[in-house]
Amino acid sequence: MGKYYDWSRKIVFSETDGCSFAEWMKNADNHFSYGVHPDGFLVFLRPSEIHKFDEYSAGDPYTVGSNLDTLFHKQRVKGTIDLLNFALDRESATPKILDVACGEGHITVAIHQTYPTAEILAFDGSLSAVRNAHQAYKGITFAVANAYDPPYAPDYFDCVVCNNIWEHVPDPLRLLNSIARSLKPNGYLIISTPSRYHLNNLLRVLVGKPVALVSPHHVTEYSVGQVLEQLRYAGFLVEKIAGKLLWPEKLTLRSLIKCGMGCLIAGFLRLNGSHHNLGSTVFYLAKKRG
Repeated sequence: MGKYYDWSRKIVFSETDGCSFAEWMKNADNHFSYGVHPDGFLVFLRPSEIHKFDEYSAGDPYTVGSNLDTLFHKQRVKGTIDLLNFALDRESATPKILDVACGEGHITVAIHQTYPTAEILAFDGSLSAVRNAHQAYKGITFAVANAYDPPYAPDYFDCVVCNNIWEHVPDPLRLLNSIARSLKPNGYLIISTPSRYHLNNLLRVLVGKPVALVSPHHVTEYSVGQVLEQLRYAGFLVEKIAGKLLWPEKLTLRSLIKCGMGCLIAGFLRLNGSHHNLGSTVFYLAKKRG
């Protein structure tokens, strides 16, 4: 239990700090720190929050599971794994990796397949999503928790992955500070999030239209510069930014023209040393200052 930590009391959780899930759900004011679900994973989310945060109770609202073969999802997986490989020495001692807001674990399992000897922990606010992930994927320690208050020990992880959560939270700096405390000095953070000025939005702005969010589930979406400023303010050094334009699943004359324009604009940005990226999703690798 040394990996779990009560940040309000500044102590490591012990076996006696938990109770059964049934007892956990009976009383929101009980003195226990977590409940043990009948399936075996831990629940740190308070009973009053479980229904509110369980966005997967009626199925996956983001339809990730039914779109695993799309170019978009494949890019999410590849982008994450590429940065993990850049950050971690696969021949070294077993790394500790945390997947924040893991959903049903589709990217978490790809991390596990790439690093089968790593200690991989993952959590999400949705109990239904974590239950599905726990049942589907073995060798990964899943939990239910609030992203603003992850229950992990100080300086525990070598790498923390935040794959497409940045755009879902109202206060990304609060999220960043809460996950940074469990990251080792000089440990790595991987963020992927939509670019506010991806190609489609950039073209919209050029003709006087407002930007459009990629998904109605998003609170907002950030420019590359804004994410860099957030990371700098929180004490991170950005080492790599990645992302690329995706060819449409179905090619038409209009899509070919748009992609051609995108390639020209991207080339211009590179020649001028811009950090901007036209990809719909941008990946950031940042190191926590020691």
